[in-house]
Amino acid sequence: MDTPFKRISHPMTLIFFVALFLLVFFSEKTSGILLKQLPAQFYTFNTIFLSMLIESLPFLLIGVIVSALIQAYLKQEWIQHFFSGRRLIAMIPAAFTGILFPICECAIIPVIRSLIKKGLPQHIGVVMIAAIPVLNPVVFLSTFYAFQGNSLILYTRMSVALLSSLFIGAMTYYWFGRQSIVKGNAENNARVIRWKTFYQQEQHPHHEQAGPHHILLHISNEFFDTAKYFIFGALIASSFQTFFNQQLLTSVAANPALGTVSMMGLAYLLSVCSTSDAFLAASFSGTFPPGALTAFLVFGAMLDIKNTMMLLSSFKLRFVAAFFLFTFGSVFVCSLVIDYLR
Repeated sequence: MDTPFKRISHPMTLIFFVALFLLVFFSEKTSGILLKQLPAQFYTFNTIFLSMLIESLPFLLIGVIVSALIQAYLKQEWIQHFFSGRRLIAMIPAAFTGILFPICECAIIPVIRSLIKKGLPQHIGVVMIAAIPVLNPVVFLSTFYAFQGNSLILYTRMSVALLSSLFIGAMTYYWFGRQSIVKGNAENNARVIRWKTFYQQEQHPHHEQAGPHHILLHISNEFFDTAKYFIFGALIASSFQTFFNQQLLTSVAANPALGTVSMMGLAYLLSVCSTSDAFLAASFSGTFPPGALTAFLVFGAMLDIKNTMMLLSSFKLRFVAAFFLFTFGSVFVCSLVIDYLR
């Protein structure tokens, strides 16, 4: 069984720490000359990357802890009883669960995966993944303060997020109603989360309830397995934030369709947290129309590089590709309608 110690002993991890030690060691021996020779963009990249980790990893850990508690104590019969006979109608209250649980996109994925494994209908979970990062009070307030005097952006962001999440859930229901979108248990039993050991009570009711040891082991395994995808996505997003010239977008701002696609691409690549992306979008308010700004705020919160990597760690590739197309298409159409009606 994999343990946190074995993970830390991975050769690439040891190489990383050795390289970091040598960098600091030679920096001390040369009075910091080595670090001074590094380009300024390296420090920008380092600052952005570390800020992403510091900002998001605590929420990812919270999501993993909640996921472990759900798998340990939430009974499958409760979920199945609550959602029985409420296939599509249940999507509406699911879209507003962010009001009670205002967590970001980094924390919601492991939680929803656990709920689906416990019997939550897949399309309901997908609605939550799409809606919770936007339809929550924290994002509402940050958007309100970032666009003071322009309430149109605030309400279009919330409206498009609601409509898009319901559309994505409905498409998931019709396309994947009889197929599992979560990666198979056979794979997870052998490599990732050790479901058989952790859910011994569920498979064999006469066993004792999963204890703190199993819960902590589950938290450790899932956190390390999920975090590596998140860190890889954060590296890519930090690179784009450092080296991409955002002024290139101004040349396409006059065209509603191209401007919307450009802002959606920018939101995907920058991977800014949904609680703070409104302040970045506000800086483009004099250049791009409301539809493009709304697309930036909605699409980036639902899907970016970081949570794409996390989705791939939990869900099948076919579903992740479909989720991308559903999200892109719904947000793009809604944004064009906003500019047409304005």
